[in-house]
Formats: sequence, structure tokens, C-alpha cells
Amino acid sequence: MPRIAAEHRGPIVGLDVETACSEHGAVCAIGVAVVHLGRVADEAHWLVDPETRFDPRFIGIHGITPAMVRGRPPLRVIWKDLLAFIDQAVAGAVDPPLIAGAAPTVEPMFVAHNAQFDKRQVEAAIEGTLPFRLSCTVAMSRRAFPRLARHNLATVAAHLKIPLQHHDALSDARACALIAHHAIRAGKPG
Repeated sequence: MPRIAAEHRGPIVGLDVETACSEHGAVCAIGVAVVHLGRVADEAHWLVDPETRFDPRFIGIHGITPAMVRGRPPLRVIWKDLLAFIDQAVAGAVDPPLIAGAAPTVEPMFVAHNAQFDKRQVEAAIEGTLPFRLSCTVAMSRRAFPRLARHNLATVAAHLKIPLQHHDALSDARACALIAHHAIRAGKPG
């Protein structure tokens, strides 16, 4: 099981995607939330064209329809803008007024719940590899909160009293970043 970086004091970037169907790379929404010192510093959400069919079962889960993404660019087209947003949000989160005396080059931690799923989906959608390591908040929560019966996003968020509108990419990304923050604070390094 991966270690939790108990000493990590930099920003935490939560990432979550929603998909149109079971095909790899069928991303129709992506959410990003930057948390620093337990508070949300910045966040954003994009609806994107998955360039494939929508499975009605998936629409029933997240509520995103083909009409909602019609005319929107696919993830690979906005990817550079999304990375620029993350860079700017991370830089703003570690602005000296937020953490006096901290080095301006604090590396962020990137997280997702069931990180392999999000990594696989994003990499297929952008037709490339992620430029950062994506840590898994499922593994982090299992180590930090071992008494929980389940470690799905809704259960862990409820345990930590994190508001969650499950299967909304932005809400899920925010919850992931806050779960990572709480797991680090729990001080359960591997």
C-alpha cells in the first residue's frame, strides 16, 4: 500500500472525471480543486466533448447529456489550459501571505479517488501521459481511517463531514483533495 506523505505541507490538487460510457478516454467532465492548509484555494470544472456515444446508464449516474457538451472541445484540446489553471492555482495557494516563510516552490500532491481509473481515462482522452504522479485517496483513506467499513468516496467524505454532490466532477475533486488533507493530518504514514 502506498505511503502517505505525512510531512507534505504543499497544495493538494484533487482531480476527478466523469465519463460518457465505458470506453477508455470518454471523458465528458473534469473537475480540479486545489486545497492548501485545509481550505479550497481555487477550483474549476470543464464540460468536454468525449467524441463518442453516451450510455444512458452513465447519464443516469452523473446527469451529463450529449446536448450539454455539444460544441465543446474535447479534453485534449483544453488540456494545456487546464494545466495552466493548475499551475496558477498552485502558485496562488502558496503565495507568501498564505504561508509565511514557506519556500515558493512547494511541490503539489495530485490525488484522485481510485486514481488508476482517472489516470487511464485522462491519458486516453489527451492521447499522452500525465505530467505528474497521481496518488490514490482510496489507499490513503484505508491507511488513515482503517476502521471505516468502506472507503468509497461517499463513505469517506461523510465520515470526514465533507459536503459531496457525488458524481459531479468538481465536488468529487474537492472531496478528494480534502480527504488527502485529512489523511495527511491523521499522520498515518506507511
